Amino acid sequence: MLSGKIVRIRWVKYYPSAHNHVAVGDLIHETPHYLTVLCKVYHFGRGVGTKTAFLVPNCNVGGIVEGDKAVRSIPWSQIEVINELPASTDWDVRARVYESGLCVLDNAHQTVITRAMNARPG
Repeated sequence: MLSGKIVRIRWVKYYPSAHNHVAVGDLIHETPHYLTVLCKVYHFGRGVGTKTAFLVPNCNVGGIVEGDKAVRSIPWSQIEVINELPASTDWDVRARVYESGLCVLDNAHQTVITRAMNARPG
């Protein structure tokens, strides 16, 4: 049903202080138990937006860590929400975080990864 689509997936948070995990990429396989996605994953806590900068893989930049592009299998039980993105979404691009707490992909759609409710003070 979702195979072949470009998606943004947010993991379930089991406790308030847990970091958020968002994956953006190509959904390549779907079963009743899990989704397999070629994607980048973004990990972040409450304080996003310490500066305006492009993300660097595996480094904390502005409160966000971008994981390497990889194939990941995500159990349905760990998924909170899936957003289907436009077919023209270029997801394998740089991401930028702003002091305001907004983090977007640097593509034509400016695909949102997160909008922090309370950005960290600079």
